[in-house]
Amino acid sequence: TVVWLVWVLGHLSGVNGAGALLALLVALACVVWALGLQGRGRIVFVSIAIAAAGAVTWTAGPLVLQMEPLAADTAAPVGQAATPGAAPATWQPWVPGKVEAELAAGKPVFVDFTAAWCITCQYNKKTTLAQTDVIADFAAKKVQLLRADWTRRDPAITRALEQLGRTGVPVYVLYQSGKAPVVFSEILDAGALRAAIAAL
Repeated sequence: TVVWLVWVLGHLSGVNGAGALLALLVALACVVWALGLQGRGRIVFVSIAIAAAGAVTWTAGPLVLQMEPLAADTAAPVGQAATPGAAPATWQPWVPGKVEAELAAGKPVFVDFTAAWCITCQYNKKTTLAQTDVIADFAAKKVQLLRADWTRRDPAITRALEQLGRTGVPVYVLYQSGKAPVVFSEILDAGALRAAIAAL
């Protein structure tokens, strides 16, 4: 659990924030260790540990709270890790109005509503959305791939989720001009997704 939480913090505040959190945890562990000592040395070690923890908190604390932009992951190829020979699928960041603009241009759109802290989202990203056949189907039908990153609970993404009748992630939606959006199950099934793409 701690490793996962540090990983999520790394996505939110970067490597510096995750490293700062680990430094704070080590400083706190030193204070707890010093409090457990016996004898005259306890006062000295507790004083040193508390001073060190205070110094680490003063310097590293702001790094933990610092948030970095999340755009780096949004256009990343998703096909590389799970399918070494596959051509990567390029994801664009979701922004309000983007789906409508692509549909107006006659292009079908698939939106992955996701978050860094969502385990199911990460599972689907590394399995179904990384399969060679799924990537090839998206490319063959010229489906525009958009990723709506809800890691920081973006209000615009929250409104888009509410319009779909959802309150959280993951949500996977295939849009086609003139038709109702197709909303897939949370555990994304490759067969159902490929069938919907084939019907475009």
